[in-house]
Amino acid sequence: MRRVALVATDLDGTLLDRETYGFAPARPAIDALRRAGVPLVLCSSKTQAEMEPLAAAIGVRGPLVVENGGAIVASSGAVLVLGVTRDRLLEELPGVAREAGVRARSFAEMSVAEVASLTGLPEDQAVLAMRREYDEPFVVEDPPGRDPEVDARLDRAARARGLRVTRGGRLHHLTGPVDKGEALRAITRAAPADGDVIGLGDAANDLPLLLAVTRPIVMPRSDGTVDPALAARFPGVERAPGPGPAGWSAAVLAALSGGSLPRVGA
Repeated sequence: MRRVALVATDLDGTLLDRETYGFAPARPAIDALRRAGVPLVLCSSKTQAEMEPLAAAIGVRGPLVVENGGAIVASSGAVLVLGVTRDRLLEELPGVAREAGVRARSFAEMSVAEVASLTGLPEDQAVLAMRREYDEPFVVEDPPGRDPEVDARLDRAARARGLRVTRGGRLHHLTGPVDKGEALRAITRAAPADGDVIGLGDAANDLPLLLAVTRPIVMPRSDGTVDPALAARFPGVERAPGPGPAGWSAAVLAALSGGSLPRVGA
Protein backbone atom coordinates (compact mmCIF):
# COMPACT_ATOMS: atom_id res chain seq x y z
CA MET A 1 0.00 0.00 0.00
CA ARG A 2 1.40 3.39 -1.01
CA ARG A 3 1.39 5.93 1.78
CA VAL A 4 -0.74 9.04 1.48
CA ALA A 5 1.63 11.98 0.99
CA LEU A 6 -0.84 14.83 0.52
CA VAL A 7 -4.59 15.44 0.40
CA ALA A 8 -5.96 18.22 -1.83
CA THR A 9 -9.62 19.06 -1.48
CA ASP A 10 -12.39 21.24 -2.77
CA LEU A 11 -14.48 22.95 -0.09
CA ASP A 12 -18.19 23.58 -0.82
CA GLY A 13 -20.05 20.28 -1.10
CA THR A 14 -16.87 18.37 -0.27
CA LEU A 15 -15.08 19.26 2.99
CA LEU A 16 -17.86 21.77 3.76
CA ASP A 17 -21.58 21.06 3.89
CA ARG A 18 -23.18 22.65 0.83
CA GLU A 19 -26.03 24.21 2.82
CA THR A 20 -24.53 25.05 6.22
CA TYR A 21 -20.86 25.47 5.21
CA GLY A 22 -19.94 23.54 8.37
CA PHE A 23 -17.08 21.01 8.58
CA ALA A 24 -17.50 19.48 12.06
CA PRO A 25 -18.26 15.95 10.73
CA ALA A 26 -14.89 16.01 8.93
CA ARG A 27 -12.93 16.52 12.15
CA PRO A 28 -11.98 12.82 12.63
CA ALA A 29 -10.17 12.75 9.27
CA ILE A 30 -8.67 16.23 9.72
CA ASP A 31 -7.21 15.11 13.05
CA ALA A 32 -5.97 11.84 11.55
CA LEU A 33 -4.17 13.72 8.78
CA ARG A 34 -2.51 15.95 11.34
CA ARG A 35 -1.36 12.98 13.43
CA ALA A 36 0.03 11.28 10.32
CA GLY A 37 1.84 14.45 9.21
CA VAL A 38 -0.05 14.50 5.90
CA PRO A 39 -0.54 18.03 4.50
CA LEU A 40 -4.09 19.13 3.67
CA VAL A 41 -4.28 21.62 0.78
CA LEU A 42 -7.54 23.54 0.44
CA CYS A 43 -8.48 24.31 -3.18
CA SER A 44 -11.52 26.46 -3.83
CA SER A 45 -13.24 29.18 -5.82
CA LYS A 46 -13.36 31.09 -2.52
CA THR A 47 -11.34 34.27 -2.03
CA GLN A 48 -8.27 34.65 0.14
CA ALA A 49 -10.38 36.72 2.53
CA GLU A 50 -12.77 33.77 2.92
CA MET A 51 -10.21 30.99 3.04
CA GLU A 52 -7.69 32.31 5.56
CA PRO A 53 -10.08 32.35 8.55
CA LEU A 54 -11.58 29.05 7.42
CA ALA A 55 -8.13 27.45 7.20
CA ALA A 56 -7.36 28.71 10.68
CA ALA A 57 -10.59 27.19 12.03
CA ILE A 58 -9.82 23.86 10.35
CA GLY A 59 -6.21 23.96 11.53
CA VAL A 60 -4.52 24.19 8.12
CA ARG A 61 -1.57 26.53 7.68
CA GLY A 62 -1.28 26.44 3.90
CA PRO A 63 -0.67 26.56 1.07
CA LEU A 64 -4.15 27.58 -0.08
CA VAL A 65 -5.34 27.50 -3.69
CA VAL A 66 -7.79 30.39 -3.99
CA GLU A 67 -10.22 31.56 -6.69
CA ASN A 68 -10.07 28.41 -8.82
CA GLY A 69 -6.27 28.52 -9.11
CA GLY A 70 -5.99 32.27 -9.59
CA ALA A 71 -3.40 32.42 -6.82
CA ILE A 72 -1.59 30.31 -4.22
CA VAL A 73 -1.31 31.68 -0.69
CA ALA A 74 1.69 30.26 1.17
CA SER A 75 1.69 29.61 4.92
CA SER A 76 3.89 32.69 5.24
CA GLY A 77 1.16 34.82 3.67
CA ALA A 78 3.09 35.32 0.43
CA VAL A 79 0.87 35.22 -2.65
CA LEU A 80 1.86 33.67 -5.98
CA VAL A 81 -0.46 35.07 -8.65
CA LEU A 82 -1.25 32.67 -11.49
CA GLY A 83 -4.37 34.26 -12.97
CA VAL A 84 -5.39 37.60 -14.46
CA THR A 85 -6.88 40.65 -12.80
CA ARG A 86 -10.55 41.03 -12.03
CA ASP A 87 -10.68 44.19 -14.16
CA ARG A 88 -9.74 42.12 -17.19
CA LEU A 89 -12.39 39.51 -16.38
CA LEU A 90 -15.13 42.10 -15.99
CA GLU A 91 -14.11 43.72 -19.26
CA GLU A 92 -14.36 40.43 -21.15
CA LEU A 93 -17.43 38.83 -19.52
CA PRO A 94 -20.09 40.70 -21.57
CA GLY A 95 -18.45 39.59 -24.82
CA VAL A 96 -18.10 36.01 -23.60
CA ALA A 97 -21.79 35.89 -22.67
CA ARG A 98 -22.89 37.54 -25.91
CA GLU A 99 -20.90 35.12 -28.04
CA ALA A 100 -22.34 32.17 -26.07
CA GLY A 101 -25.85 33.47 -26.65
CA VAL A 102 -26.72 34.06 -22.99
CA ARG A 103 -27.10 36.94 -20.56
CA ALA A 104 -24.80 36.83 -17.54
CA ARG A 105 -24.93 38.70 -14.22
CA SER A 106 -21.66 38.89 -12.28
CA PHE A 107 -20.93 39.34 -8.60
CA ALA A 108 -19.73 42.85 -9.42
CA GLU A 109 -23.30 43.74 -10.46
CA MET A 110 -24.91 42.34 -7.32
CA SER A 111 -25.56 43.72 -3.86
CA VAL A 112 -24.34 41.97 -0.73
CA ALA A 113 -27.92 40.86 -0.06
CA GLU A 114 -28.16 39.33 -3.56
CA VAL A 115 -24.92 37.39 -3.17
CA ALA A 116 -26.01 36.18 0.27
CA SER A 117 -29.34 34.98 -1.13
CA LEU A 118 -27.71 33.32 -4.13
CA THR A 119 -25.00 31.49 -2.18
CA GLY A 120 -26.73 30.87 1.15
CA LEU A 121 -23.91 32.70 2.94
CA PRO A 122 -24.53 35.08 5.86
CA GLU A 123 -24.08 38.69 4.73
CA ASP A 124 -20.76 39.11 6.55
CA GLN A 125 -19.42 36.08 4.67
CA ALA A 126 -20.93 37.31 1.40
CA VAL A 127 -18.87 40.49 1.79
CA LEU A 128 -15.71 38.35 1.88
CA ALA A 129 -16.90 36.31 -1.11
CA MET A 130 -17.25 39.53 -3.11
CA ARG A 131 -13.60 40.50 -2.56
CA ARG A 132 -12.62 38.91 -5.86
CA GLU A 133 -9.20 39.37 -7.44
CA TYR A 134 -8.68 36.63 -10.05
CA ASP A 135 -12.06 34.90 -10.60
CA GLU A 136 -15.48 36.39 -11.35
CA PRO A 137 -18.54 34.29 -10.44
CA PHE A 138 -21.67 34.86 -12.50
CA VAL A 139 -25.14 33.47 -13.08
CA VAL A 140 -26.59 32.68 -16.48
CA GLU A 141 -29.98 34.45 -16.52
CA ASP A 142 -31.20 33.23 -19.89
CA PRO A 143 -32.12 31.25 -21.86
CA PRO A 144 -34.43 29.78 -19.21
CA GLY A 145 -33.96 26.17 -18.19
CA ARG A 146 -30.78 24.12 -18.22
CA ASP A 147 -29.20 24.28 -21.66
CA PRO A 148 -26.78 21.31 -21.79
CA GLU A 149 -24.52 23.10 -24.28
CA VAL A 150 -24.21 26.46 -22.52
CA ASP A 151 -21.13 25.51 -20.48
CA ALA A 152 -19.22 24.45 -23.60
CA ARG A 153 -20.25 27.61 -25.51
CA LEU A 154 -19.18 29.84 -22.63
CA ASP A 155 -15.82 28.10 -22.30
CA ARG A 156 -15.16 28.28 -26.06
CA ALA A 157 -15.90 32.01 -26.06
CA ALA A 158 -13.66 32.51 -23.03
CA ARG A 159 -10.77 30.49 -24.45
CA ALA A 160 -10.88 32.58 -27.64
CA ARG A 161 -9.95 35.47 -25.34
CA GLY A 162 -7.27 33.57 -23.44
CA LEU A 163 -9.61 32.92 -20.50
CA ARG A 164 -11.68 30.04 -19.16
CA VAL A 165 -15.18 29.39 -17.84
CA THR A 166 -15.85 26.66 -15.29
CA ARG A 167 -18.97 25.67 -13.38
CA GLY A 168 -19.11 25.07 -9.66
CA GLY A 169 -22.02 23.78 -7.64
CA ARG A 170 -24.01 27.03 -7.76
CA LEU A 171 -22.28 29.40 -10.17
CA HIS A 172 -20.22 29.78 -13.31
CA HIS A 173 -16.76 31.33 -12.98
CA LEU A 174 -14.71 33.32 -15.46
CA THR A 175 -10.97 32.96 -14.80
CA GLY A 176 -7.62 33.44 -16.44
CA PRO A 177 -5.90 30.49 -18.17
CA VAL A 178 -5.46 28.67 -14.83
CA ASP A 179 -7.25 26.08 -12.75
CA LYS A 180 -7.02 24.20 -9.45
CA GLY A 181 -4.98 21.43 -11.04
CA GLU A 182 -2.29 23.74 -12.39
CA ALA A 183 -2.01 25.41 -8.99
CA LEU A 184 -1.69 22.04 -7.25
CA ARG A 185 1.02 20.95 -9.70
CA ALA A 186 2.94 24.14 -8.87
CA ILE A 187 2.74 23.20 -5.19
CA THR A 188 3.93 19.62 -5.72
CA ARG A 189 6.76 20.76 -8.00
CA ALA A 190 8.01 23.00 -5.20
CA ALA A 191 7.62 20.22 -2.61
CA PRO A 192 7.46 16.81 -4.34
CA ALA A 193 5.11 14.34 -2.69
CA ASP A 194 6.59 10.96 -1.72
CA GLY A 195 3.48 8.80 -2.06
CA ASP A 196 -0.10 9.14 -3.22
CA VAL A 197 -1.67 12.55 -3.73
CA ILE A 198 -5.37 12.24 -2.94
CA GLY A 199 -7.83 14.67 -4.51
CA LEU A 200 -11.49 15.14 -3.57
CA GLY A 201 -14.10 17.20 -5.42
CA ASP A 202 -17.78 17.25 -6.33
CA ALA A 203 -18.26 19.58 -9.31
CA ALA A 204 -17.09 20.25 -12.85
CA ASN A 205 -14.61 22.91 -11.74
CA ASP A 206 -12.86 20.21 -9.68
CA LEU A 207 -12.03 18.19 -12.79
CA PRO A 208 -8.54 19.77 -13.22
CA LEU A 209 -7.80 19.11 -9.55
CA LEU A 210 -8.80 15.45 -9.86
CA LEU A 211 -6.69 15.08 -13.02
CA ALA A 212 -3.65 16.44 -11.18
CA VAL A 213 -3.60 13.78 -8.43
CA THR A 214 -2.64 10.12 -8.34
CA ARG A 215 -5.82 9.02 -6.53
CA PRO A 216 -8.97 10.98 -7.38
CA ILE A 217 -12.06 10.53 -5.19
CA VAL A 218 -15.37 11.94 -6.40
CA MET A 219 -17.88 13.29 -3.89
CA PRO A 220 -21.56 12.45 -4.42
CA ARG A 221 -24.26 15.09 -4.22
CA SER A 222 -26.97 15.12 -1.54
CA ASP A 223 -29.21 12.92 -3.71
CA GLY A 224 -26.41 10.35 -4.09
CA THR A 225 -25.68 11.13 -7.74
CA VAL A 226 -22.31 12.28 -9.11
CA ASP A 227 -21.81 15.37 -11.24
CA PRO A 228 -22.21 14.19 -14.87
CA ALA A 229 -18.97 15.86 -15.99
CA LEU A 230 -17.01 13.94 -13.35
CA ALA A 231 -18.82 10.66 -13.98
CA ALA A 232 -18.10 10.93 -17.72
CA ARG A 233 -14.41 11.69 -17.21
CA PHE A 234 -13.82 9.18 -14.42
CA PRO A 235 -15.94 6.08 -15.07
CA GLY A 236 -15.42 3.59 -12.27
CA VAL A 237 -13.41 6.01 -10.13
CA GLU A 238 -13.56 5.85 -6.34
CA ARG A 239 -16.38 7.79 -4.73
CA ALA A 240 -16.91 8.86 -1.15
CA PRO A 241 -19.59 6.84 0.67
CA GLY A 242 -21.69 9.96 1.28
CA PRO A 243 -21.89 13.68 0.54
CA GLY A 244 -20.34 16.58 2.42
CA PRO A 245 -17.98 16.51 5.39
CA ALA A 246 -19.15 13.17 6.81
CA GLY A 247 -18.59 11.43 3.48
CA TRP A 248 -15.31 13.30 3.07
CA SER A 249 -14.10 12.12 6.45
CA ALA A 250 -15.01 8.51 5.72
CA ALA A 251 -13.21 8.64 2.36
CA VAL A 252 -10.03 10.17 3.79
CA LEU A 253 -9.93 7.74 6.72
CA ALA A 254 -10.33 4.84 4.28
CA ALA A 255 -7.49 6.17 2.12
CA LEU A 256 -5.22 6.56 5.16
CA SER A 257 -5.93 3.02 6.35
CA GLY A 258 -5.70 1.39 2.94
CA GLY A 259 -9.40 0.57 2.87
CA SER A 260 -11.59 0.36 -0.21
CA LEU A 261 -14.23 2.80 -1.40
CA PRO A 262 -17.31 2.40 -3.63
CA ARG A 263 -16.89 3.08 -7.34
CA VAL A 264 -18.83 5.42 -9.62
CA GLY A 265 -21.36 3.36 -11.56
CA ALA A 266 -21.01 0.31 -9.33
